[in-house]
Amino acid sequence: MTKKISNKRKKIDLHMHTTASDGASTPKELIEKCVDLGLETIAVTDHDNVTNVEKVKKLGEENGLKVISGIEISTYRGEAEYHILGYFVDIENAALLGLTEAILDSRVERTHKMIEKLTEMGYPLDFADVKKYATGVSLGRPHIARAMIEKGYIEEIGDAFTEEFIAGGGKAYVEKKNVLPAEAIEVILKAGGIPVIAHPYIINHGKSLGKKEISRLKDVGLKGVEVYQTKHNKKITKKYKKIAEELELLITGGSDYHGENSPGILPGDTGMNQEEFDQLESYAHSML
Repeated sequence: MTKKISNKRKKIDLHMHTTASDGASTPKELIEKCVDLGLETIAVTDHDNVTNVEKVKKLGEENGLKVISGIEISTYRGEAEYHILGYFVDIENAALLGLTEAILDSRVERTHKMIEKLTEMGYPLDFADVKKYATGVSLGRPHIARAMIEKGYIEEIGDAFTEEFIAGGGKAYVEKKNVLPAEAIEVILKAGGIPVIAHPYIINHGKSLGKKEISRLKDVGLKGVEVYQTKHNKKITKKYKKIAEELELLITGGSDYHGENSPGILPGDTGMNQEEFDQLESYAHSML
């Protein structure tokens, strides 16, 4: 992971996860943390589901915090894993819910397969060992990591994310459901949302995205680039801001907060300015 780009906390953070996917914070805990840190606008972008969006929005409203409906969909182009963020999505849209249901079903199957691999390697786990750490609807690798800690196989979450265990391409790793980037972009658009490529510098099993690759995504409906990210340093941020401007794409940013499942990252560590958010929100309104 590259160095954080700023020590100054941002008021707008559009990349956050809760216990509905691989985040460690409940909706209540997330809102409390964001309010304590002085944030004003956030987006809930759980992986492949929108289960906690309404809860976070309601709690945000009660605490004077603006909450945007969002999602982060894992997609693949070959072996490369592209994460597509969706903002201002209709969380009751049939196309969106159909895709998320299929992905979540595949996550259960994927978890079973990784458990089998770990067990064969001499680190036995039961599905129940993992499921108890997934308080939401979505299962992910951090839940497996927590179960491994409990069993005494590793000492901390990061120890699981190695080639020996469940890092991408690791001995016990299993790929996610193979959704194409264009498919996720299309579904987000159908749900009235704005599709944005997440952390383009960090692509699991693939090279960082350049202008050509991002332009291809624009051709199939991409509307924005996550320029500001805790995975992007100043040089990388400048590069992607230039690409976004040249391709006339919207600019977004967020911390990619996962709570205890991503130690060292807090809400607002990275984010965007008010002008950039206003442009994003204005575009969303123009789509209505």
